[in-house]
Amino acid sequence: MEKTQQRKGILPILFLGYIAIYIDKLVIGVIAVPLAEQLNLSIDEKSYIFSAFFIGYSIMQIPFGYLNDKLGSKFVLIISLSIITVASIVFGSASTLIALIAARFFAGIGHAGYPTSSARTVTDTYPMEKRTWAQSILISTSGIASIIGPLLIPIVIGAFGWRGAVFCIAFLFVLALILVIWKLPNTHKEKQQSNQPKVKAAMPFWKVLTNPVVVLLFIAMCSINIVLYTIANWTPTYLADERGVSLGMISVIIAIAGLGSLLGSFGTAYIVGRFFQHREKRVIFVLALITAGSALLVYQSESIAVLTFWLFLCYMCSVMIFSTMFTLPLKRLHETIVGTATGVVNTGATLGGVFAPMIVAQLVGAFGNYQAVFVAIAIAALVTCVFVVFIPNMKTTQKA
Repeated sequence: MEKTQQRKGILPILFLGYIAIYIDKLVIGVIAVPLAEQLNLSIDEKSYIFSAFFIGYSIMQIPFGYLNDKLGSKFVLIISLSIITVASIVFGSASTLIALIAARFFAGIGHAGYPTSSARTVTDTYPMEKRTWAQSILISTSGIASIIGPLLIPIVIGAFGWRGAVFCIAFLFVLALILVIWKLPNTHKEKQQSNQPKVKAAMPFWKVLTNPVVVLLFIAMCSINIVLYTIANWTPTYLADERGVSLGMISVIIAIAGLGSLLGSFGTAYIVGRFFQHREKRVIFVLALITAGSALLVYQSESIAVLTFWLFLCYMCSVMIFSTMFTLPLKRLHETIVGTATGVVNTGATLGGVFAPMIVAQLVGAFGNYQAVFVAIAIAALVTCVFVVFIPNMKTTQKA
């Protein structure tokens, strides 16, 4: 009975940590507007801050994935949340560009451990048929964070400045860390102490890297995250600089787009989990086409209301793509390599976050507006679609 009660508490604990993770990721674009004004940062300098985060994120995805398989997810969660907490406090205290970049770099390192260890925990806790549901519920936090973050952060910024907003986010990480230490069971230790027969030896690392599912998802995750992080991090700057929208209205627009993210995550949990098991490629194909079309229509829309609708649709469909792809390693790869494989796939995802600011800075610098940026978003969505099509079907991957 005690173990059953522990299992019931796992998802809420991971859920809270994910809320903090996604608020930190997604509201940095909103925080960057007053931060850049106060410190007089250019668009290139803002891109360095954004990219530093994802460089740190990318570097540690695979090492943290490996540590999950070897030492367990609880250990990695504690390390991850501790690093993010310290990095957030440093970022909120920083006054120079170098300090801001360094703080976000280490925040990225901390963030790298959370998705892989959460995926490892889900794999250890839930049966195959419930993993899409559990993982989609966790990813739905991106939508919740996209709604509450942009709505609350401007209020906090108005009262305490952008530094106060960063410290409030750091408090969420402290709370999540306490709950992980106190309440999260050590599933890795439980497995080692159980009398269950040992699972087969882990696949060599080079075989994980060359697994076709891992390689294709690495590329597809990179391209869809170019879409997601361009929208999340750069839409506030686009709306402020090119459309002349106020920070308050920007927050409302981003929150409405965040509702699309929330519906997309829950839609994945219900629709894909219930009706399209092992037919995920078809879902991603259709969603990628809708994402590409709606991205182009965001820029073409003269009305802010119409722009908001297309942004909502673009965000919803791209999050559905991400959520669907994120569950594929959990269902198609052996449990002994889920942590490492998820780390590799997430490295591709975070490289998308590295490339997105560079792409935006180069395109805006070359063309003087954001039209080419939205064309790039559409192309990235179509690239995702192409590589997902080549992922082997379930029958061929079960033995992998």
